[in-house]
Amino acid sequence: MTDFDKIAEIRAAVENFFEQDKLKFTPFDEHNVAGATYNVDAKFGHATVFFRVNKDRLVLRTIIPLNAGEAERQKVAEFLLRANYGLKTGGFDMDFDDGEISYRVSIFCGVEDFAPPTYEQIDFSVIMSLMMIEKYGDALVKVMFGLVEPSDAIEAAEEND
Repeated sequence: MTDFDKIAEIRAAVENFFEQDKLKFTPFDEHNVAGATYNVDAKFGHATVFFRVNKDRLVLRTIIPLNAGEAERQKVAEFLLRANYGLKTGGFDMDFDDGEISYRVSIFCGVEDFAPPTYEQIDFSVIMSLMMIEKYGDALVKVMFGLVEPSDAIEAAEEND
């Protein structure tokens, strides 16, 4: 199977996911990226999941609609690293150049034993991403605006764990 065939199969799996969930989505572009916006229970109200297809994996990046300001990026980075500690699936990322924040989950599809992701794998990854955005989102905003220290924000976000 060629890399082109693998990419086509992963894209088809994602399109099937969109169809089954009856999602409004942005179709795949020339970079093999599609997107869908979801409402989330956080101060910023929504997040966009970008589905990037590679020859051996599907990477989901859930981007929040706020960027960390340059003055707060160190504290936001500390918050995100504290949030990542102990996570089993995925993790938070921040672009230090522009402050973009996302939650990333990757589904490995194999090389020799290639299999495109199932509906259940994609659904789990989307749900996990959105749950983490909701769990940490409001605390993240407080850190972004300098209202609370990262360690205190994490403690508040994780108090019911």
